[in-house]
Amino acid sequence: MGGIWVTGGQFEVMMAELIGTKLGLAVTSDDLAKVVRERDLSDLWPNDHDTLYRIHSAAWEHMALVLLDAFGDPEADHVRQSPLITASMTKEFGDDPEMREVFGKTLEGLLIDAIDGKALDPRPVIDRIGAEYGPRGGLLAARVLPEINARLFTSPFTMASRRDFDSVLSLRDLFASEELPISLGMFFDQRFIDFLHANLDEVGALHWRQFEGLVAERLRRSGLHVELGPGRNDEGVDIRAWDAEPRSDDPALLLVQCKRTSAKVDRVVVKALAADVMFEGATRGLVATTSAWSPGARATVQARGYPVDEANRDTIRDWLHSMRTIGAGPWMAD
Repeated sequence: MGGIWVTGGQFEVMMAELIGTKLGLAVTSDDLAKVVRERDLSDLWPNDHDTLYRIHSAAWEHMALVLLDAFGDPEADHVRQSPLITASMTKEFGDDPEMREVFGKTLEGLLIDAIDGKALDPRPVIDRIGAEYGPRGGLLAARVLPEINARLFTSPFTMASRRDFDSVLSLRDLFASEELPISLGMFFDQRFIDFLHANLDEVGALHWRQFEGLVAERLRRSGLHVELGPGRNDEGVDIRAWDAEPRSDDPALLLVQCKRTSAKVDRVVVKALAADVMFEGATRGLVATTSAWSPGARATVQARGYPVDEANRDTIRDWLHSMRTIGAGPWMAD
């Protein structure tokens, strides 16, 4: 296989553009450097911006897949670890000469459709293969499509992406901005969810307002009507949630206090929220934290029968897992 000559600086910009095109995230040199250090890419990564390097296409693809996985692509790691579609297909369908013929015709039909860089519609190919080779041939064609799409979306040599992004989110906003990218009734962007799912250790570094947005989004996706407070001067209640179609005079079903902190939540916080629940006539309270409750907080809730629940770091991990995407111009940030 061939390679390409680029300077270290050009390569860095191209990798940043790849993340922007495929994932809709604007990343900085520091973001890329952190992944390079943590994902064992230092030996492959160009270490001088001005030096000219020849990068082999296989190394290029490997680095691209590692970066995409690190920034939240749902299938990059699968593609990296399973480079050959034929191996998994042979395991499932056997080394049947007719099935090899079906496989070849399926690839031919799908790749013709893939030229425009969009997700591939399997129906015409499956119908054609099924009519010629029967149900087993159609099943093989249906199995091949997700594998082809995964490679199409993660390849550094195509412009294909899972969706067309109206805007590009700066990854740094997740940790530094009080502004939430709220659109279409959402409180937290899917791109940030995918990034955090791939980087759970970063949850504790979130901006406190972004953490409130994440919790609000989880409640929204569970079917509740959610109102996110102003972020400041909220008197201890960050989020209120009702049944999906509440009446105007209904008290909130749930009051939420969010604590983005490394320290454990103490009993004072849960006692205060319990008082708010009683005052507003809510059903329950929830203290969500990037850390955990202290033993004293749990003991107080249990002893006094407070209707207050804990959502801790493990809970957040489970939320991110349930909300992740299922595989599933230059974007370099200033």
